Amino acid sequence: MRTSIGVVVAAALCAASCGTEAPEGPPFRTATSVRMLMGNMVDPAADLLWNAVGTVIDETGENHWEPETEEDWLQVRLAAMTIAESANLLMMDNRARDQEQWIQLSEGMADAGMLAFQAAEAEDAEGIFDLGETVYDSCNACHGLYWVDDADQGRAVESGN
Repeated sequence: MRTSIGVVVAAALCAASCGTEAPEGPPFRTATSVRMLMGNMVDPAADLLWNAVGTVIDETGENHWEPETEEDWLQVRLAAMTIAESANLLMMDNRARDQEQWIQLSEGMADAGMLAFQAAEAEDAEGIFDLGETVYDSCNACHGLYWVDDADQGRAVESGN
């Protein structure tokens, strides 16, 4: 008899919990548009990362640069982390254009940013140079589908975002 009552109570609790909504998360303030995130966070961080290591060969010879000081490496780490964490901001409800490709591409950006962060932590200039392409590819894949205000680039979004 006790087993029967226990089963009934467990079933009732299970049924009651199925009908409840998930608790709401914190009240994120997402008034900033995707365009503003790109222009003020992602683009400057990506430029810093891409410009951190390089070589130019011209008529005067070969000019190579890479981070040299702890402050230089700190800037590269900050840029990489900004790229990785900006991907989370792009996946927030009112910014995500859809729950499939947009999310997958944003996750790719987060992964690329974290790989770059790990290379910066290791002060691996060659790794930063190589991962620049990975970061670029993650950006370019998304831009190919969601280019802002350019209907010829796929699914254009409204000009305010």
